[in-house]
Amino acid sequence: MRLAWALLLAGFVVFLSLVGAAVLGARWYLANATTSEPATLQVVSGSGLLLRPKGQDEWRLVTDVVTVEEGDTIAAGQGTVGWLTLFDGGTVEISEETEVTIHRMRTSRFWSTRKEFVLVPVRGTIYVGMAPHGDVAESTLRVTAGPAEVVMVDSPRTPDAGSFLVEVQRSSRNGGADEPILAVRVGVLRGHATVTSEAGTRSLAANEQTIVSAGGAFGPVTAAVREMIRNGQFTRGLAEWVEYQDQGGDGGSEFGIVQRVPVEVFGERHVAVEFSRDSGNTDHCETGIQQQIGVTLRVHSSLRLAADIWIDAQSPPGGGEMHTEYPLILKLTYVDLQGQPREWWHGFYIQPGPTPEPEGRATLIERGVWRHVEFDLRNVMPLPRQITSLLVYSSGHSYKARVTNLSLTSNEAGDPQSSTGPSRVSDPVREGM
Repeated sequence: MRLAWALLLAGFVVFLSLVGAAVLGARWYLANATTSEPATLQVVSGSGLLLRPKGQDEWRLVTDVVTVEEGDTIAAGQGTVGWLTLFDGGTVEISEETEVTIHRMRTSRFWSTRKEFVLVPVRGTIYVGMAPHGDVAESTLRVTAGPAEVVMVDSPRTPDAGSFLVEVQRSSRNGGADEPILAVRVGVLRGHATVTSEAGTRSLAANEQTIVSAGGAFGPVTAAVREMIRNGQFTRGLAEWVEYQDQGGDGGSEFGIVQRVPVEVFGERHVAVEFSRDSGNTDHCETGIQQQIGVTLRVHSSLRLAADIWIDAQSPPGGGEMHTEYPLILKLTYVDLQGQPREWWHGFYIQPGPTPEPEGRATLIERGVWRHVEFDLRNVMPLPRQITSLLVYSSGHSYKARVTNLSLTSNEAGDPQSSTGPSRVSDPVREGM
């Protein structure tokens, strides 16, 4: 009899356990079950926005507002920017030369417990604007990019909704998933986000960024600034650059020489690019390198160009008869706010000519001495909307010039300072090799 009661009691306990497990399981399911939600995609500028639906190989050109589902992939070509609006009002700006897969867009199926987004950029830059959690308990926006994972969470306890960017830098500007990742740049514009890699976790606040190496190592936390020049230190040969030669149509046939040379700049070893042409020439020739950029500025009043330069020979003196033949010239081409092509350039020389150079056209520097130069172009007129290219070259009959550490940057979160026009900011001349 006692055994019967014991078995009955044991069975009742098991029954209660099963009921409890079923209740807890049902509660967990109701709390965590999710359903996928759509987003909408449209073109902001350009004509090269593409959409590849999940499971398909062919790309579709986007010309109007289209629906995007989980698993779809978006690609923006050169000069093209796309705009993705998430189901809760959040946004993703797809910058030029960018490819990103919308891996997950979900919300709670039964209870208002959470929203979840997962984006996987293949290359390029995305700018994510997170909507507040609203009527759900928690919203999570996650970006998985090679060695780094970025997470922004918004809830009543942690109201961190804001905006952030992720840039995946591969070995070429338009490289696919089969090309190695060089680094991942993560920046927060508003709110807070965490970045995780094999090296640990970093927390970023507004106007802060870090660069994660391919191996997961964190760089220093700096202000959120976008570097638009790739391989400006020439550590990867002349990758991203193309050689530029122009004889000028005056009958000449001897081109200049473009070559990489080891140098010491301000006590540190670097690689520079040298432009040279023999002194026996009396005809015009231009020799240099050019990089196509195709980047739209998010902050029109923030643009800074910098380089380390060195000149050892030039002919003719000054800038020649037309004040355009300088042994080193930095030329930026861009599209202004009205869509018109523009250019800005500045020359450098070591030997004055017979007549003064036009004001602001060029700078006289010391022969055979490295000089660091910076140009604050935040109020160059007309204001640039999109940077097209950077051309660095020598112009004249003969020359020998070097350049390294080329940099073209723009603030991501705005520039609190102001100025009345473009200005040149140079460090004092420092001795180099």
